[in-house]
Amino acid sequence: SMSGMHLSREFFELIKAIGESKSKQEEDRIIAREVVTLKKKLETKGNDGKSSLGMIHGSPHLPGGAGGAKGNALNTNKKKAREFLVRCLYVEMLGHDGSFGYIKAVELAASQ
Repeated sequence: SMSGMHLSREFFELIKAIGESKSKQEEDRIIAREVVTLKKKLETKGNDGKSSLGMIHGSPHLPGGAGGAKGNALNTNKKKAREFLVRCLYVEMLGHDGSFGYIKAVELAASQ
């Protein structure tokens, strides 16, 4: 049973939708929506109100400490952060780019 894995309803619905999709195109649309959802979850608003996502993406440097990372559930809840990474893995496994989530993997590993 899936309930033993403590997955959110949202994640369960994603897996169900992928499993029930009738074509690769439909699956791709589902994953494209998931990527948008995950990027929104990752976005953190700095003091200037701008997203720090742009600064993180493609940058070889980690942003200074956890300064701009306030107010993001992924930073305060390890369970949410782990599920975020599993969802990124699904995105990658289905052939889409999940590299925007790598920073979260590094942060979670560093916090262990």
